[in-house]
Amino acid sequence: MLSGVLLLRFKTSFCNGTMAKDFRSKRLEELIKEKLSALLLKGLKDPRLEAFITVLDVTLAGDGRSARVIVSVLGSEQEKKAALKGLESARGYIQMRLGKEIKVKYIPHLRFLLDDKTEERVRFVHWISEMEKKGSE
Repeated sequence: MLSGVLLLRFKTSFCNGTMAKDFRSKRLEELIKEKLSALLLKGLKDPRLEAFITVLDVTLAGDGRSARVIVSVLGSEQEKKAALKGLESARGYIQMRLGKEIKVKYIPHLRFLLDDKTEERVRFVHWISEMEKKGSE
């Protein structure tokens, strides 16, 4: 009887659209992340985008019309700002290319945000490795 209750709960939660919507949203987020990373890897003609840019996360809004793209840029503060401006400038072209590769009703409006925590994490890992070396001596 317990398995019947679990199955009933699964069916109702899946049928009312909550799990299906979450699955579709996550799938679209991962697809946008993959296609955008490939597009940046191939390179865009904007010289501001020649820095090492990594797409860390894509989060869709509830209605799927907009997406927040978290990127990491390795370089100086000036290079980071230039890369972010380059991405904003190329947003229309990027959305057009995504529209050709991803078959959905609406391609979300992309909003690029800079993740500045990556360098802190790298410094922290280096600090930990230095402490381990000092501890083993």
